[in-house]
Amino acid sequence: MANIDDSSIKTISEALNNLLANEYALFTKTLNYHWNITGPRFYSLHKFLEEHYRELLEVMDDIAERIRILGETPLSTVKTIMGEMDLDERNGQSLSSSEMLNDLFSDSNRIQAFIKEVTAEKELLKPDPGTEDFLIGLLQKHEKMGWMLKSHLD
Repeated sequence: MANIDDSSIKTISEALNNLLANEYALFTKTLNYHWNITGPRFYSLHKFLEEHYRELLEVMDDIAERIRILGETPLSTVKTIMGEMDLDERNGQSLSSSEMLNDLFSDSNRIQAFIKEVTAEKELLKPDPGTEDFLIGLLQKHEKMGWMLKSHLD
């Protein structure tokens, strides 16, 4: 990246790696809930959660690729990801479907807040409009995912 100094690249990559770790946590939790959902809405929620975790897998791949574009290395082991993630794990075996969806909705909101926080740092992203645009697109994806989760809670 020609116009971005090494310090900025490192800071941006660290933020993207934190985001990647939290996306991984949300992906894993969604997969867990997909496997463990029960109740009268089983089929529709099972299918919905499958679509959701597949979308999160694509999001993680896009984040890792963005980090590589910046010339840095994405987190790629469970140990390093766990050390970086801010979202809590939960066991889906003991939760109702509504508790699962509420938990995913809450985590989605936390990721949205993080993306907004990073994109608000205009001086950091000013020399890197590609990452800024990427993050805004990712925010829009999370807003839609959050809306979809919330629609199952009403």
